[in-house]
Amino acid sequence: MSGPRVPQNANAIYQAVNRIFEGIEAPQRDWQEVIRYMNEELPRFEQADTSYLVLGSYRGQYGHRLREFANCLNMSTNSESIVLGDTLDLDTAVIPEFDIKINLLGEFADSIAGVYEKEDGGESPELGVCRSLFARKTFVFPRDYTGLTRDNLETREDVIQAALSIYYTDFDNIDDKDREQEKKKRELASLITAAQREGINITERELTDIIKERTASVDEEPAVYSWVHLSFFKRWEAMGQCYPWTTLEELRDLADEMPGPVRPRWETEFDVDTFLDE
Repeated sequence: MSGPRVPQNANAIYQAVNRIFEGIEAPQRDWQEVIRYMNEELPRFEQADTSYLVLGSYRGQYGHRLREFANCLNMSTNSESIVLGDTLDLDTAVIPEFDIKINLLGEFADSIAGVYEKEDGGESPELGVCRSLFARKTFVFPRDYTGLTRDNLETREDVIQAALSIYYTDFDNIDDKDREQEKKKRELASLITAAQREGINITERELTDIIKERTASVDEEPAVYSWVHLSFFKRWEAMGQCYPWTTLEELRDLADEMPGPVRPRWETEFDVDTFLDE
């Protein structure tokens, strides 16, 4: 085993450390924690051919989907993704823990992926840092995002989001479940008619299948974002670095949109008949 050596990207580390301590008088303990974090977390990025920092919501089902996405990034040959929320905890007196992590990991990673599903929590600060420091290497994946101020049906995605809104609406004035389902069916039929009038080709069967797939993988109401979130998403959309999604399967597939090698696949994929015919 070779001994310690100077990191190949030492300049990036110095830049990040300078930002972390800029304008702050910090005790030696904080310096020690920053150094400990650098030594523990950053070598993984340097050993990989392609490195990714993954941001988003780290708890509950949000965290589960975030880590599925990160796992897809790891499937590529010699790629390494780090979920910021999974890195070691720090015990500092003055310097905020988040400031240390986002600066060091963001500076050292080849690319940054942000998977977003809601407006509360720490997503806004993450987006703000990425917009200021790492915009060109950041790619955002907002669930159910259709644009900044879109009220009309312009795309297939608009129709899907409208259908999900109908599906998850509670009609408080209707007590009978059967009557509520009938009302939703009528509204979906009206939606399809309106979409087709706008030249958007989508059928009732397609919408029904999409809703079933959505409820099976992400059984939640359409995501709602603050104006700040939407503004950030719009910025990356203009840069060609924003990829909305509706189902978990779509999110997994979108991992291929990140820079770097594609995920390995069989030349000929297996199917069930291969085994049942034997």
